[in-house]
Amino acid sequence: MDKRNKGQILLVLGALLLLLVNNFSLRHKLSDLELELQNIRGSISAISFNDGGMEYRIMEELKKGASALASSETKLSFKNGKLMLDVTLVPKMLQPGSTYYVVSGYDKVEAKAQNESSFAASLPFDVAEHNQVYAVIETEEGSLQEKLPEIYVEQYVAIDISSMSLEETDKKIVMDLTAVTEESAVYLESLKEVSAVVLNGKNEEIRRLEMKESEVSLPDPEHDYGFAHKAFTVNLPEELFETDLFKVVVKLKNYGVTMTSDEIYQYSKDGTEMNGVMGTGFRISFEK
Repeated sequence: MDKRNKGQILLVLGALLLLLVNNFSLRHKLSDLELELQNIRGSISAISFNDGGMEYRIMEELKKGASALASSETKLSFKNGKLMLDVTLVPKMLQPGSTYYVVSGYDKVEAKAQNESSFAASLPFDVAEHNQVYAVIETEEGSLQEKLPEIYVEQYVAIDISSMSLEETDKKIVMDLTAVTEESAVYLESLKEVSAVVLNGKNEEIRRLEMKESEVSLPDPEHDYGFAHKAFTVNLPEELFETDLFKVVVKLKNYGVTMTSDEIYQYSKDGTEMNGVMGTGFRISFEK
């Protein structure tokens, strides 16, 4: 091999070696770039997550800060034969010249100062409409309206049938009622109407009998909630037992609320009968 060829070979080998070195360097830099890109993506994700959490916290603080009330309370009471809504408002700041109102449906009543920090109002509550309740704060700059806690009428009329029996000799139904909650005790103790409604086989009303209050017997521990108890009786007319079939349900009425029980007694001419519904409570409806 002459010197000329040998020099060319060395030149080619040198070029190949340089290409290999450059390729290795490029691969190493590319790996570094990929690692750096992953780190950047992780940082972006963390920033997005933190921004989302920060946004949630900011919104929560804004919600808290937007309320002009430190606290509020809504509850129902039974007064003078009416169902009343009692509301207490505690503003965060007392501003001179501010007036506080409670609004339910078409009724708007001014809340009067009870002490240095709270205001109270009482207004009739329409159970048929079951309106949302609002506090309205009027100042020299304008007015602010806030939604108040929702009222659950059911807890004020929670009544159970603790026992039911039929005396065969005089066909007398004896029914014991018990209040499930402290609030519903007032409803039970002041009942205006208790009726035994007689239905035919088509669930059509054929008789309505007034139930008379009688001496109450304490319910068994399973149905004793520690609140009010009442007992009622009614005698079923003999002619009812000449029909093919009849059923009896109970209706309670007070403060615009009607409560209807499931069947407490059923009779048919074929000799079958049913009685003794207990702990079922009542279906609630509202008078218009």
